[in-house]
Amino acid sequence: MGNWKDGTPKTAFISGGGSGIGLHLTREMLKQGTSVAIFDLNVEDSLLSELRQLGAGKAQVERYIVNIAEPESVDAAMDEAAAELGKPDFAINCAGILRTAVFTELSYEMFEQSIRVNLIGSRNFAAGVLRHMPRGGHLALIASLAGICGSYTHGAYAASKFGVVGLAEVLRTELKPRGIAVSVVCPGEIQTPMLDAERETGSAVTEAVNEFAGVMSVDDAVRGIMQGLQKRAFMITPGFRARLTRAMARKTSALFRWVVDGKVAAALKAEQRASAAR
Repeated sequence: MGNWKDGTPKTAFISGGGSGIGLHLTREMLKQGTSVAIFDLNVEDSLLSELRQLGAGKAQVERYIVNIAEPESVDAAMDEAAAELGKPDFAINCAGILRTAVFTELSYEMFEQSIRVNLIGSRNFAAGVLRHMPRGGHLALIASLAGICGSYTHGAYAASKFGVVGLAEVLRTELKPRGIAVSVVCPGEIQTPMLDAERETGSAVTEAVNEFAGVMSVDDAVRGIMQGLQKRAFMITPGFRARLTRAMARKTSALFRWVVDGKVAAALKAEQRASAAR
């Protein structure tokens, strides 16, 4: 997938590395000879064995079972990983959850959980990593297009991801003098189990609004993310349609909101017609 701007990382810390985007990035890092410490709520023995075979002779992989929302546990797990695998010269926080509902039906518990896992979890990951990361390192946080432009039923998710983007902006400014690069990954929808779960229980209006940015396969998304990471780009959004959405939301916000409002109105009318037909 190309060459890293400053050489292939020797050791990577990856949260959420047991599934979804995190797992795919773990596999790519191991293929390139990077040892990986996975931080996740669960990593099956069979998966760990598969990953160790993938890295055999080239790279080491270890798992650390931890809740990213618990700072003391994160710190302790990272202390252990640094002692076993070495200091991380690359780290990416992929742990996250998606809870959707229109705001008036969104419970406090759902909102708080999103903030704790997505935003406070990003804080905990960054804080834990930076206790060990040397000069020349690279820290990345997975956010979302929802961290740049809010979507229907994404009150909790967007609030948490806007926070992740803001945190990354500050970290970029503060860590540059220390020689540490920062990236924030803001993809659109990716075909993962998390998206499948949203499609089953989520709103058709949300799907209609988000179709503008398109849905990427995991392989295509990871390819685009890796290309951005290898260049040490700050904001990474894989896929042309998703990048166009990001540009419109940031540079032509009034036009973007007009487009979104039109899509929401059309989707709500379609729902009403379908309901009346039943």
